[in-house]
Amino acid sequence: MNTSRGLLDSFDINGLNTALSESTCLGVEVDTAAGRLQLALEVLTLPTDGPAPTDTKVLLTFTGVTRVAASLRIQRWDDIDPRVLPLTLDQLDDAIESFGGGGLHGWEFIDLDDSGWTLWSELLSFDTVLDQRIAAHVIEFSQEEGIDPRELDVRVWFDKITVTDLAGQEIPMAEFIEGGRRWWAAHDSGDARATKADVAPPL
Repeated sequence: MNTSRGLLDSFDINGLNTALSESTCLGVEVDTAAGRLQLALEVLTLPTDGPAPTDTKVLLTFTGVTRVAASLRIQRWDDIDPRVLPLTLDQLDDAIESFGGGGLHGWEFIDLDDSGWTLWSELLSFDTVLDQRIAAHVIEFSQEEGIDPRELDVRVWFDKITVTDLAGQEIPMAEFIEGGRRWWAAHDSGDARATKADVAPPL
């Protein structure tokens, strides 16, 4: 295996996708000079035993970032085509916060195929290249609004990822993944600790 892929192998990617699913997106901070992007999330996680934690905010730090692209667009009921809204990399945090804590819907975020990207890459608000080299990974996520028909898609090309709490204490990747897997297993079994208003109850 290519060691430049850092903490992510196929097993970790699947687990990380699970741990990120339906997490709440709180904001983003980008350091273009350092090639670093930090995504603030409130995740779904459970400990091995005991009650659900009261604070589940984490920071995902992507390093070796070579490119960030985003599409902020609106399509009202009477619009034939979506209208791309102006946005810059410096304004990305404000755009994310404007959705008021939207969820990361879906089950694939890391190294997913290009089917979604192919659709919205023709509707870019910005596409900022920080480095010409080829990054090892991509993450793609979106924010949506139910009433105001806006949508924000973001794609980041990066090399490595770390997870920390808000104080900067690193959370081992395996521990982070297992917490998410425990939440979803509890949710699927009807465990009262694993409920969230905008996550459908188990069938």
